[in-house]
Amino acid sequence: MSKRARSEKGKLPVSSSNPFISQNASHRFSVIHNKHVISGRTVVLADFEHLNLSSILNTSSLEHLITIKQLVYPKRVHYFYSNLIFQYNHVRSMVLGKDINISLDRFVHLLHLSCEGVDIYNVDLHEFDYPDGESVLTASLLLHDDENPALVRNEEVKYYTLTAQVLTKIVFYNLLLKSGEYSHARGSSPLFIDCLLKGIRVNILKLIVDYMASKHLLTPNRHLPFGMLITHLLKQLKFDLSTERSIEPSVDINSTLLKSMHARERAPTPQPPPIIPAVVSGSSSVSSASFDSYSALSAQFREHDLKMSVNFQRMEQRVDNDL
Repeated sequence: MSKRARSEKGKLPVSSSNPFISQNASHRFSVIHNKHVISGRTVVLADFEHLNLSSILNTSSLEHLITIKQLVYPKRVHYFYSNLIFQYNHVRSMVLGKDINISLDRFVHLLHLSCEGVDIYNVDLHEFDYPDGESVLTASLLLHDDENPALVRNEEVKYYTLTAQVLTKIVFYNLLLKSGEYSHARGSSPLFIDCLLKGIRVNILKLIVDYMASKHLLTPNRHLPFGMLITHLLKQLKFDLSTERSIEPSVDINSTLLKSMHARERAPTPQPPPIIPAVVSGSSSVSSASFDSYSALSAQFREHDLKMSVNFQRMEQRVDNDL
């Protein structure tokens, strides 16, 4: 009889006829087995040399993670998430009837992650504990290159600098993954971009672990993230995926995306609506007529601006969907 295979430290996983590690895992599979898997997008760093992206991303050890290029195996991703447990500083799961049981240190090593730095998961710009001399106002200035205090509450990515816009795309597609519209940055995303631009190291391991373990992934309309990352992990652990059905990952983040962003250009800073002067009691009929004309003209301008804004957002969404 052969010796029992061991699963620690990357050694051979244990085979099992049961594809689930527990009854709860079987239940989770029934909930998520039809969910769409988000592959992530490979970043072609050479196309962004002029933006110094390599140096910006390297501070948080992201260079390797965002350049992973793998096929995605949706069925295996479903089993991975169904069986996934983080406990006692270990990652446990089961795929293809084989146990995965590795320490977080090995998980970090296999994916070249950062396990040091600030925790930004579920923290936004207004809740973050900034270093001395920094604040939400300095964060807004860095994101927009604009001192307008009204931008502190801005969520529209089109008002960001070009570098911040590209970083936002990387975060949306690979780290704090989104589905649907990509025109607005909310929650932890703006803070993540600010930390990257300032060179503040982010704990990427904790971010990924927290995201993978989130109960939100079980809710309807939520997709499963990190498709290429999971494939890369399985291959590093010597899983044979050669007979599995695979799909191609989403298109790269490259010069094509950059050209589309240049074509749209950065949107002008939103301006407050004009202040309409109050009608002075007892004013002449001429003054009243002038005011009526001004009021009507202002209303037309506002209506035109609104239509242009809506059309621009629709065009931007179509470009994002095409990419």
